[in-house]
Amino acid sequence: MLNIIIERLTGVTRNSLLTLGALLLSATLASAAFAQTSTEEHPGFVDFSRLSGLGDAEPTVQISLKAPLLTMVTNLLKQEDEQAADFISKLMRVNVNVYQSERLDTQAISASMAVLAGELDAQGWERVVRVREEEDHVDIYFRLSDSAEMIYGIAIMVANSKETVLVNIVGGISVQDLSALAKRFDIDELSDIDIEVDTDL
Repeated sequence: MLNIIIERLTGVTRNSLLTLGALLLSATLASAAFAQTSTEEHPGFVDFSRLSGLGDAEPTVQISLKAPLLTMVTNLLKQEDEQAADFISKLMRVNVNVYQSERLDTQAISASMAVLAGELDAQGWERVVRVREEEDHVDIYFRLSDSAEMIYGIAIMVANSKETVLVNIVGGISVQDLSALAKRFDIDELSDIDIEVDTDL
């Protein structure tokens, strides 16, 4: 499953993935504690573990890429896709969790997402998408730099009758890299988002 997920993200071959896995083992063990501490203190980090309604449910898709793995992915991509390698090199963490909603208390999750969304509002995150329909609860937030030319964090929360999706991307992402980021990580919610910078501020 891990090979399939990483291959989907990077587009590299299975043999390259096996080599990547072997190289990553030592690098991850050596720097995991430091990377976790530094990213959790980063302004773009969001702690989804506080959401209620998830219980002990296991995600059907789980992607957790931290600094050591992202570095390896960057090195593998340099010859294949220089643009992707460039923006991935600026990332510190990518977390994607997808749950089957029939196994969850989606009403509790939606209510908890609304509370977390309020906290993100108070912390200065920019809400770029908000959907409140009968079966859909969607919030997409960006943590922008003061100039709004750089995105320090992306938080995506989706709860509907089919699935619940939680995404947090931490790092330094230029506005111009959004479409490439959405394509590389197959995040449909980011595909059509445009950020308008208010130059009068």
